[in-house]
Amino acid sequence: MEDDDATPEVTSVPMNGQVQGRSERHLSAGAMSLALQDDQWTFESPVSSRPGQSSGVQPGTFRYLKGAELDGATYDFAVVTRRSVKEKTREDVEVAVDISAGVEGKLIEKLVASGLDVDVLEGDFSRVEADGKKASKYFVLLIRGNDEALAIYGRRLRFQTWLRSGNSREVDSVVQSSPIVTPAERIQVIDHIIRETAKITVDHPNVRSIFPVHDPTTNRYLLKTFIGTQKLEFLSENFLRKVRAHFGEKVGYYFAFMDFYNKSLVPIALLGVLLTCLRGVMGTPIYMRVLVAWAVLISVVWSYGFLKAWSRRNNELNHMWANNIDANTIVYRNPKFRGDAFVNPVTGLPDQYYPSWKRYPKYLAVVTFMVVQISIMMFVIAIWITAFEVLKVRYPDRGIFSAQWFYILGGGILYGLFVDIIQWSVIVTKAARMFTEWENWKTIEQFEKSMIRKLFLMDFLNYYTWFFLLAFVYVIPGAGDTITNFLNTLIWKDPANCCFGPYMDRSGSYCDSCPPAWNEMGLRETRCIPCRGWVTFDINHLDLETLFLTPIIITQLLNLLIAVAVPWIHRKHYEQRLRGTDRKVMAMVKAQGERRILAELSYRNEDANVRDNATARNVENLAHLLNRSSARYLENNEREVELLNAKARAILFESEQENYDPYDDYHHMTVQFGFVVMFSMLWPLMPAVCMIVNALKTRGDGFRLCRTNRRPFPRKASGIGEWHNMLHFIALTGVIVNIGLIFISTGAMEFFSPSCSKQITYAMGGDFSHFRFGPDFACFSLTTRMVMILVSEHLSLLLIWSFWKIIRSVPATVQLDMLRQEYAFKSKLYERAAKKANTSAAEMGTAAQPARGGATHTMYSTTVVSGPTTPVKVLQRDGGTFTGSKEETEPLLSTKRLAQAWDSAKTPHSNQYEA
Repeated sequence: MEDDDATPEVTSVPMNGQVQGRSERHLSAGAMSLALQDDQWTFESPVSSRPGQSSGVQPGTFRYLKGAELDGATYDFAVVTRRSVKEKTREDVEVAVDISAGVEGKLIEKLVASGLDVDVLEGDFSRVEADGKKASKYFVLLIRGNDEALAIYGRRLRFQTWLRSGNSREVDSVVQSSPIVTPAERIQVIDHIIRETAKITVDHPNVRSIFPVHDPTTNRYLLKTFIGTQKLEFLSENFLRKVRAHFGEKVGYYFAFMDFYNKSLVPIALLGVLLTCLRGVMGTPIYMRVLVAWAVLISVVWSYGFLKAWSRRNNELNHMWANNIDANTIVYRNPKFRGDAFVNPVTGLPDQYYPSWKRYPKYLAVVTFMVVQISIMMFVIAIWITAFEVLKVRYPDRGIFSAQWFYILGGGILYGLFVDIIQWSVIVTKAARMFTEWENWKTIEQFEKSMIRKLFLMDFLNYYTWFFLLAFVYVIPGAGDTITNFLNTLIWKDPANCCFGPYMDRSGSYCDSCPPAWNEMGLRETRCIPCRGWVTFDINHLDLETLFLTPIIITQLLNLLIAVAVPWIHRKHYEQRLRGTDRKVMAMVKAQGERRILAELSYRNEDANVRDNATARNVENLAHLLNRSSARYLENNEREVELLNAKARAILFESEQENYDPYDDYHHMTVQFGFVVMFSMLWPLMPAVCMIVNALKTRGDGFRLCRTNRRPFPRKASGIGEWHNMLHFIALTGVIVNIGLIFISTGAMEFFSPSCSKQITYAMGGDFSHFRFGPDFACFSLTTRMVMILVSEHLSLLLIWSFWKIIRSVPATVQLDMLRQEYAFKSKLYERAAKKANTSAAEMGTAAQPARGGATHTMYSTTVVSGPTTPVKVLQRDGGTFTGSKEETEPLLSTKRLAQAWDSAKTPHSNQYEA
């Protein structure tokens, strides 16, 4: 699980002077490259906001918010501060201690000094003071970005980002273009100001939370225009642009992938429905042969065709959104990283370094946890299979809405709750995060990559273990009996060949026959006793076609319901509780009257030795922060107070929620993709059901993004990250699994042999209504099947490799546009270099002239560099007769398709290459 870049990590530490008394640790070239890529640069951009403009930032303003000022007010960030903290007394008892107004005042001063505008609001009036008076528990600092200050900070941030991850072609845009174009970039700049300039983080003892607040207008627009409509799939381009601009590329790429993935399911979903409808017409023998072609279509053609198409779509979006598909990944420092101090030889700044070898023992702990997890899953699978068998025997009547149907549905829901809620949410995700934090990664990107790998492996163990066991182990005659006897012997100390289920008489008291002992494979005894253990199994009840109804339909819909409904119910309950508290406080204030409020106000003469009126006004407002708090009921009428309280309730609810992060959404998507590519052969309706679930899930995720989750911190991204590698691994696994299903699990290959097909038809009596998937080892031995698997697997992988190499991942239009930009950039760069060289040569030639006149030649007199001779210039200079080769007049184009595209596009774009 080591990161792909196995170089040491470095993290800059702010430095006010030279590093004294600290040994310098030298890095390799790779480490220095990583330092340039990931380091948190501490110097400022040499480029000012505008020519002649000072880089100084004017201080912002603040005010104690009134109800009348809420109308039309928009905010970018919120900082929720506590008005009391818990401290321990000498007796080790925690007591609540009120925080003076000066604490909030200092936080406000830092924000205002950084150029931000701050509105102060109070919330949750459930705190009881010593005199019994109700007071607020929190101050809410609502922050707006000042456009002038944001432009200065934004230019600095863009410069730092360009140094870490940009390329030389972007230098003009870094200097000339506006640093803030989208709301997401605005949030990024304000986040940078709060953390790096104001130095306010969640680690501050009086800060409860810091987060970007939702824009209600934008959220309503997204919900009304896209998310809440049936036309979302047809308006996806506009929806993606809006999401990317408002929430950042990381969230935008998730919805772009979901849209592309769901639309890619449409053709195979229609084919799957058609195949299911024609099953009765074709008959089982023909249907089993068609299933083989269906499995190859899904696992080889569709899966890798989809991944290649997404790679092209990803590069197209990356070029459209970032205008550069070759840029390094934008990285962000992990605030929890701790390492050994050393001096970075690249920047000369103090850095931190964490040796990779220290992570190896931690990897061992992760492997141990996974072994324990798989053991637990094996036990849970045994319980599920036993319950399934008991229900099949006790309630033999099949069909929809029968007793057996309801019981199995209930068991599936319980299993889904265990896997998705207990295993995943309570155990797996928390354990993965704990292990990843323990590994101490330097950047957020490295942290996420390591965590995704753990989650993926644990996902594989959680979701696919029982399917692999049933499809490749239990389906083999005798294997399920051996596992059942082993578990009964291990847990209940039963004999190795005790009888169970199908080996017992109808009363369940005696053995009709004896299974082979698990510790003596192939040997049968004529005498045995019933098992005391309750683990049982009957291969005749193993129906591979019905295994996926629970995880696909029930589990994923249940997941969606929990993700959307539970936070919504929690929000309603939270607002109702705080609304009741606010009403009680309002009633108390009315009963006390205005005189009581006036009597509580304190009037003090603050420091008059201030330099200007603005500073004096700020100091006075900060000193009387508590006075303004008490006077809120005098300055606002009852309706305005309710507006303020409603705003505070909304902000406090947001502060308690988790940031929207597509971690869990990617997790469910990769699990579903695995079911599609690995098990669609067993249930052809799988793609259609997944498509319907995804349509609901996309809308549910959009609702959570806009309504129940905290607004995410916008993050730059160039795709779906490590999840793309996980999809490739699943696709590769899908090829192997489908080959195994064809040659072992389903028994489909038997129907390609006329003799085996006749034998199966004769055994079924011509009636295939009770036909079950499974191999017939009398037709083909296990050795023959393994040889066929190896040959088919090699041929499939060779075909996939050839396809992947032949089809390019960058669309021709995108590549052509990049060539144009590269050609124009190099021409301009050459012109600048030539102009500089000519100027330097002329100055040096003048300085080297002899004191006496004459036509004396020097070494400088012939050093003249001409301007760049583009094809157009040469054509003009030579009177229209340019005899150079095609390679001299046009950029090299790697493919015939690109050359044709260039020929058709060069005429209208020829002017851009002229000087």
